[in-house]
Amino acid sequence: MNQKIIDKLKTQFNGRLRIAEKRPGIWQLYIPFFHEDGDMIEIFLKQEGNKWKISDYAMAIMRLSYSYDIDTENKEKIFQKIIAENGLKEEDGNIFVYAHDDNLYPTLLQFVHGISKLTSMRYFRREVIESLFYEQLDEYIYAELQEYKPQKNVIPIKERDDLEVDFQFNPNGYPVFLFGVKDVAKARLAAICCLEYQKQIPKFRSYIVHDDFTKIPKKDITRLTSACDKQFVSLEDFQENAVKSLERER
Repeated sequence: MNQKIIDKLKTQFNGRLRIAEKRPGIWQLYIPFFHEDGDMIEIFLKQEGNKWKISDYAMAIMRLSYSYDIDTENKEKIFQKIIAENGLKEEDGNIFVYAHDDNLYPTLLQFVHGISKLTSMRYFRREVIESLFYEQLDEYIYAELQEYKPQKNVIPIKERDDLEVDFQFNPNGYPVFLFGVKDVAKARLAAICCLEYQKQIPKFRSYIVHDDFTKIPKKDITRLTSACDKQFVSLEDFQENAVKSLERER
């Protein structure tokens, strides 16, 4: 590794840097950045052409696996979201980012920041909990409402794939469309979909299941109330009343 680059990095890190060649052409950087358990964050450098590849050689995923399994589609989405939001990339478990000589220092800081978020149980679990609404909705429907023939991700108007509904039930001759609503964006999309369905579908019913009814602005609740047939104020409300509501549709 070029001594000039080493000296520059040592200056930028106030001398708190040690570099060791682990394998030919691959250097490990020892910088005082630590995981929550006190272990130092693993950082490896490899020169590829005129760029530096900063990697962790899958150490973050291995560390995460000790106490948390990425074992559902939803958790995988959150994992990829954290990587993307921090400007990183992932390939076969290896987290990495590219840098040039002139931006190596800030990119190293960016990399460390991303890795620390990725391996932080506090951060990762909060993201998972906040995003579990749709996963829990799916689980309940598949476990308890099979009698009503649920179909997921249905496009009721074939030429409008932008108007997809989360679930369709068929209790008795006409469809019941269900939207899970976790935020304002989904509330507005659900309202638009229901209004468009009214123009083109002769007979249907529409349900909205809120993650938290109180978090949706009043104007958006008013639009939903005008556009849809029934709203459940929470997932718990839906779980308690879904069967009764679908039975009335028979």
